[in-house]
Amino acid sequence: MKIISLNAIDAQEFSSNFDGTMYSFRLMDKGNAGVFMDIYDGVDPVLTGILCLDRVRLVRSAYVNFPGDLMFVDQEGFTHPTYTGFGSRYLLYYLAEGDDDGIGM
Repeated sequence: MKIISLNAIDAQEFSSNFDGTMYSFRLMDKGNAGVFMDIYDGVDPVLTGILCLDRVRLVRSAYVNFPGDLMFVDQEGFTHPTYTGFGSRYLLYYLAEGDDDGIGM
């Protein structure tokens, strides 16, 4: 399990290495519509338009070419993430295969 560092800005891109592959991420807060994430392996999309909810795995599919999963966890309650709390109230966790998803419960 690893925490992915985020900035408290409404649109951002970042990269991280998981299982020897560098993945790129795009994270966008679209106001009342919610926070959405895109995941890329190089230039190839893995998943796009993922709605980010509190304590819900984002990838959720073993057939997708991504080693493990991602999950936002509200550190102060049970609300869905917003950009103003990225990196402090809303932490983004990387869960390797076999990691417990009971984070923050």
